[in-house]
Amino acid sequence: MASAVDEPDSIAAEAVETASRLVPLLQSNAEEARRLARPTDEAMAALEDSGLLMLMAPKVRGGRQVPLSTFIDVGEELARGCASTTWVASIYIGTLYMVAGFSDEAQDEVYSVGTPKTLAAFNPAGEAVPVSGGYRLTGTWRFCSGQHHADWALLSSLIMRDGRPPTPAQFLVPRGECRSADDWDVSGLSGTGSASLSTDGVFVPEHRVLPFADPTKVLSLSKTLADDPYFRMPFIPFFATGATGTPLGMAGAALDLMKDRVQKRGITYTQYTRQADAAITHFQMDSAVMKLDQARFHSERAAATVAMVAEDPSDTALRVRCRADAAWTALLCREVVEIVQQASGASAIHRKDPLSRIVSDIQALSVHSFILHSTNAELHGRVLCGLEPGVAFI
Repeated sequence: MASAVDEPDSIAAEAVETASRLVPLLQSNAEEARRLARPTDEAMAALEDSGLLMLMAPKVRGGRQVPLSTFIDVGEELARGCASTTWVASIYIGTLYMVAGFSDEAQDEVYSVGTPKTLAAFNPAGEAVPVSGGYRLTGTWRFCSGQHHADWALLSSLIMRDGRPPTPAQFLVPRGECRSADDWDVSGLSGTGSASLSTDGVFVPEHRVLPFADPTKVLSLSKTLADDPYFRMPFIPFFATGATGTPLGMAGAALDLMKDRVQKRGITYTQYTRQADAAITHFQMDSAVMKLDQARFHSERAAATVAMVAEDPSDTALRVRCRADAAWTALLCREVVEIVQQASGASAIHRKDPLSRIVSDIQALSVHSFILHSTNAELHGRVLCGLEPGVAFI
């Protein structure tokens, strides 16, 4: 079976072009998603019809198995329209990559709906008790983005056995067997619908469980896909790196707004009737463009590093650097948006102005635990100083 590197450039270009065609629709639905606190049905149907949600799914299941860099490029393009909807779409795309590690029987169930949509909760917040044929899963998982349109929930939990230490595993649960809380009322990325989900002793059969006894290894229970090199990327570096498309798209959208505005507006209480003529604007434009270039460097290096980690999953330093690069991408993109915000004047604070949504969304995304700069900088620095990372999620 072909690996990601065998995909022709035309496949990547086609995927990005498809994403580009969806930008106006996502943009027109962005405020409605914000109001609903979830993606709109129209936007999600368009994404499903486009085929983009199957970008990283197995070819034997109708997927494309595109390179990780294409996944990022598609996310960057979509995020120019709506960051919230893009974040959810990215989760659906990335989670199907993770589902490829489950048993073929579990995948048969997941793909019984055609284009499955699966949310993911990585923090092992629940407890799973062994019973005949499987487990009883109980717990509450926060920040379950995309739950409103999801068919399945990929929930991380701890398997509890008498006299033995708890062991982490992932559990595939039908979304309808989870209970949603009404607790998603936030200032940014409000359209992701990231409310909490709970289960109360739901039965999960053995074939829908993927244990993680060793976080430095990639385990596959699929007989069909176990030997496919495409599915060797460890999940944490893969997901942290894949997440960089959304902030890149937001920063790019903000910069496009700035380039347009400096030609049309002046600077109040100054002699400048056209902002583009002001020296301060020249410095702001340079800083914004260069920071976005730096952000893209970190994203691209992370994607290249994930491929190296796939060859040697035990290389802790490279795994940690993936997280550090992803965090620097998000931080720099936030700084780009902040520069644009400062250059846009008071008129941009109106809710109807797209920049106000970009500002709140990038602020929310930049504190996501996987790409939070302070956490990942400390982790990276520890490893550079010769210390153990001290965390499991690398």
